[in-house]
Amino acid sequence: MTSSWSESLCEAFVGLLIRLTEDSFRYLFAFFGAFVVTLLLTPAVREYARRNGMVDEPNERRINRKPIPRGGGIAIFLAFHMILLIMAFYDGISNISTKFTLDWQLRFLLASSLLLVIGFVDDKYGMRPLLKLVGQVIVATLLFFSDVRIEGVIVSFPGWLAYLVTVFWIVGAINAFNLIDGMDGLSAGLSLIASIGLAGSLIFKGQTADTIPFLVLAGACLGFLRYNFHPASVFLGDSGSMFLGLCIATLPLITGSRKELVTSIGVPILAMGIPIFDTMLAIWRRTARALLPHNMVSAAQQTRIMQPDNDHLHHRVLRQTLNQRRAALWLYLFATVLVLFGLAGVILHSHANGFYMLAFLVAATVAVRHMIRVEIWDTGRLLSRKRAPLRQAVLLPLYIGADVIVLLAAWITARFFTGLTVGQQAFVYNLPIVVSTVFLALVLFKIYQRVWSRATIRDYVILTFALLFGTVAACAVMLMINQNVGGCLRFAVVMFVCSFFPVLGIRVLRESIKEIVHTVERIVLDDRPGTDRLIVIGGGVRFSLFLQELVSRAGQNNTVIVGLLDDDVNLHGRIIAGYKVQGGLEKLADLIESTGAHRVLITCEMTETGKEMVREALRNHPIGLSVWQICEERIEIQKEGSR
Repeated sequence: MTSSWSESLCEAFVGLLIRLTEDSFRYLFAFFGAFVVTLLLTPAVREYARRNGMVDEPNERRINRKPIPRGGGIAIFLAFHMILLIMAFYDGISNISTKFTLDWQLRFLLASSLLLVIGFVDDKYGMRPLLKLVGQVIVATLLFFSDVRIEGVIVSFPGWLAYLVTVFWIVGAINAFNLIDGMDGLSAGLSLIASIGLAGSLIFKGQTADTIPFLVLAGACLGFLRYNFHPASVFLGDSGSMFLGLCIATLPLITGSRKELVTSIGVPILAMGIPIFDTMLAIWRRTARALLPHNMVSAAQQTRIMQPDNDHLHHRVLRQTLNQRRAALWLYLFATVLVLFGLAGVILHSHANGFYMLAFLVAATVAVRHMIRVEIWDTGRLLSRKRAPLRQAVLLPLYIGADVIVLLAAWITARFFTGLTVGQQAFVYNLPIVVSTVFLALVLFKIYQRVWSRATIRDYVILTFALLFGTVAACAVMLMINQNVGGCLRFAVVMFVCSFFPVLGIRVLRESIKEIVHTVERIVLDDRPGTDRLIVIGGGVRFSLFLQELVSRAGQNNTVIVGLLDDDVNLHGRIIAGYKVQGGLEKLADLIESTGAHRVLITCEMTETGKEMVREALRNHPIGLSVWQICEERIEIQKEGSR
């Protein structure tokens, strides 16, 4: 295994050195030519933008603290096309690639120029998001009819589907780089890393000549970073960020083929990992917040899907690092790691799946860390609302529909694993008997009359018995009508197992959402200013009831439990409902100091000695003290005439 890895790496790098030494002037001219042109053009474009009022003024959403000209990406656009056209016409450098021909360059110039005009109008005058989206679709359509299609890269699609997939890919990439362009040097830096990574994948693949456009784009981005990295003196603007997204999405489709799926789609996806991830989070976050009532969302967070906000990935990293340079470098590093995983998959073809799984694990770890405090939090609050869109009147038909689908899937699975045919005759004669019998059993046992948000163990036992009864009854009916079911017992067992867990999960899911939201709420509130930090004394039944109250209001609480104490030594060090019992009452004073608690809550019966220990601890730590209890109160009703 080790020798195969080392041999593959050696062959790849030896081939790389040979290819780079062959006609290296082309690659040097492509990179440094674009670098120099952008370096010279950017100050002129910056001054033009300033004189024409294309300036980002500081506000609560933007990061810049002084007015900064925008629209500097025009310099990247001019340098990119200028160098490519020079190389196409220059004697000795023409025909450098059979794919990036002069004809293709002119068509790409037309489409990208239209996109540049859209971005320029938005930078100077502002443009409605929907109108800008229409313009992006038109640009993607022009490229589709210029043979820039995903159809030839993955599989053969029908014409209409190839069009939709291609337009979605291009428009998505354009908006991804547009959304990520909210911090000094971020979009240009990520484009630089992506371009170098895509060029490297082509070199390792043997398509050295096809790297020219990527090298040109990389050189232009590096030249622009001289003025755009923190502290930036000019911003890309929509005209520049959308052009970068267009290039990163389009150029790989020209160089790709179905035989090289990793290079054509895999590496570009990893290269655009941060912009794509940020775009998905933005859509998710804004949709959830748009559905939340105004009293659950702050004024700064109230937004529509196509309106900007200040919770993009770079905003969060910046809030953690408090330094734009450091934040940008962290995001550069993450993007570089993803690109390296993609290149490793290109070099070591037989191990590509392993590298992609590692990349997925790295990305998933980072994703969950950032999603918990915003997207998962907002979505959980939406789903756990008492007046959520899914009311009881809607839940009943949803339960019925989901159960029928589960029973259908379980029937197919059971017949497959027991060796029975799943043909037309089985669907006509056997399926209706089995599914209708099990469903009738669910109805007879009043499964759909139960309130599953308040279910007890007894309700789940009845659900289990109803499914078992229905499955056995279905087999009995089939035997009574002399159907040849063959292996009836095995079929019943598999049918029951395959239906039980999904049917149970459907009913547990709704309450599980509240538990998940409560867990996320603990994480979010733990370091939020103004949170009521609580130490609880007592881990018994009253504590469980108190937790139920918190869970029922999940997403709307302002209280977080920071410590749990109990005098039962058998509970010390144990975990109750996710909270560790940190000792007895003698630990109270130390726990108050270490957690910064604001209040102590007693949820148990307490002796006078215990109460005195609590009072003694609170004399040196003047914080609130309260008791949570449930008691029965008798209400006297006077009879008529008793006055």
